[in-house]
Amino acid sequence: MRFCFYSGYRNLKGGYTTLLLTLIRELYRQKQEVVLINFTEGLIADELMKDKVAIKILGLDNMSWKEISAAILPTDVFIITKFEEVYRHLFKVNPRAVYFDINDFICRISEYKFGLKFPFLGKKLVQKLLAANSLFFMDDTGVFNLKQNFSIVVKHPIYLPIPVTVAAENTYLKRHRNTDGILRLTYIGRSVNWKMMPLKKILADCARSAIQYRIHFSIVVDNRQDFMKYINLDEYKYAANLSINVQENMLPSSINEFLLHNADGHFAMGTAALDAAKLGIPTVLVDYGTHDFPNGYQYKWLYETKNYSLGKNLDKLPADTGFSIEELLSVLSGDNKKLESYSELSYQYVLENHSVEKIVFKMMAVCHAATFRLNCAKKFVLYYSNAHNFIKRMTRVFVKR
Repeated sequence: MRFCFYSGYRNLKGGYTTLLLTLIRELYRQKQEVVLINFTEGLIADELMKDKVAIKILGLDNMSWKEISAAILPTDVFIITKFEEVYRHLFKVNPRAVYFDINDFICRISEYKFGLKFPFLGKKLVQKLLAANSLFFMDDTGVFNLKQNFSIVVKHPIYLPIPVTVAAENTYLKRHRNTDGILRLTYIGRSVNWKMMPLKKILADCARSAIQYRIHFSIVVDNRQDFMKYINLDEYKYAANLSINVQENMLPSSINEFLLHNADGHFAMGTAALDAAKLGIPTVLVDYGTHDFPNGYQYKWLYETKNYSLGKNLDKLPADTGFSIEELLSVLSGDNKKLESYSELSYQYVLENHSVEKIVFKMMAVCHAATFRLNCAKKFVLYYSNAHNFIKRMTRVFVKR
């Protein structure tokens, strides 16, 4: 059995790319065969080459889908995060597929273009995946959404939390020194509204805080121009205690050193939260949403989360109770012994729950038990229908004319 992955992006930086790299590196370390459909000249290939991880890459830049399909075997298992339209090229060989729900979109599993929604098809597809032991969840978000939208109660969900490579020791405690009266905070996230809304709230709270330390906030985004659509840095010039630095397009391989040099504490959701906590950096878990956060929004530490949740969707769920920004900043800038305890709690949470060795071992067991075949999705995903193929052919005809 070979483990197969697909990404249609050449240079996408973000949580999904980091997830792929983490899984592939560990599978390779465990001497498992891996196939990646991506680009031979792209970000993922470059990052794997740096680590001397030599896997089979079927290049979207130098192979046709006919050639790619010929290189796939019926015994392969694809670990997918959605039913991509291009998977129709693999129906003839028909490998197994395991659906990894890594986001908030499990209930959009069978949506079509033009805003068309067919929830009855999505529900049937989810039921097929569950019956075939071929659906597992990053956290309880997908379980909640299935109950709310499809009335499907998953009694015994299979959780595979986001994996990260955890340092052998708490690096932060070995290297951290804060003696200059500056509190260094960090945030990493793509420049999309649901990741920028929490940052907007964090910066506003820091700007109005009465902390005695000066705060230097380092932010990493994928696109500074898009970032400026959501965050107006001029709004924070009045805050004498706050300075902000924005960086863009940081490679995944550079994140560890960036955090260790710039973070006394870290605010994040998803993989970005784990990236700091795995180093021992005290990490505050933030939620996400497409609207301004409530004035009384409170924060919590990553290690306090339940069912592996790495952030809640505030468009759907109420915010949890927690700590005010003043309480958090007081800890991060205060007594070193107390700070060390929060560092160790962050580190131990990731080591116990998100260590890539443990996650990949469980993932391999899940994949061995899964029985769902890729073309079983043909009845439920309209991108695979004859009607869709007809529309595409007609569109090409009209474009040529």
